[in-house]
Amino acid sequence: AEHARMNAAKLGLVEWRGDEDAQLFSALLELIEHAEVDMTIFFRELANVDVHSPSTTPLAAAFYDPAKRERTDADISAWLTRWAARTAGQSEADGERRQRMDSANPKYVLRNWLAQEAIDAATGGDTAPLHTLIEVLRRPCETQPGREHFAQRRPEWARHKPGCSMLSCSS
Repeated sequence: AEHARMNAAKLGLVEWRGDEDAQLFSALLELIEHAEVDMTIFFRELANVDVHSPSTTPLAAAFYDPAKRERTDADISAWLTRWAARTAGQSEADGERRQRMDSANPKYVLRNWLAQEAIDAATGGDTAPLHTLIEVLRRPCETQPGREHFAQRRPEWARHKPGCSMLSCSS
C-alpha cells in the first residue's frame, strides 16, 4: 500500500487505481530505460508538463542521448497523453498536483559522482565540498538557487569511472 501511495505521488495522482496505474507506471519505467533518461530529473520535471497540452519539452534535461530522445519521443509523448488524461481527471488545482509531485520527487539526490567529487576534494584536504553536499541534501525537495550543479545529470567524465556510474567492488 505504501509503495502504491509513493508511486501515485511521484505521478501526481491523488489515489492509486490498482492495475491501471501500475501498468502506467511500469510502462514509464520501461520507456525511461530505453531512452537513457535520468530518473531523478525526469520525475522532477514531469510536474512541469502541462496536462492540458502534454509535451516532452519540459523533460529535455533528463535525456543523456539526443538520438535516443528523438527515437523515443513519440512513445514518451503517447505515454504523456495517457498520464495527462489520468491526471487531468482529478478534481484539484494544477498547482496542488505540482506541489505533491515536487514533495515526492527530490531535486537533489546523493549521486555517486557527487560523492566522488566530495571524496576527491577531501582527499586533497578541502572538506568544503563535502559540507556543501550535506547541506544541499538536507532539503532534497526544495529548489536551492545557486545549487544547480547538484541537480545535474551525470557528467561524461563519470560515465565509465568505477564508483561514479557503475559500481566497483568497494562500492
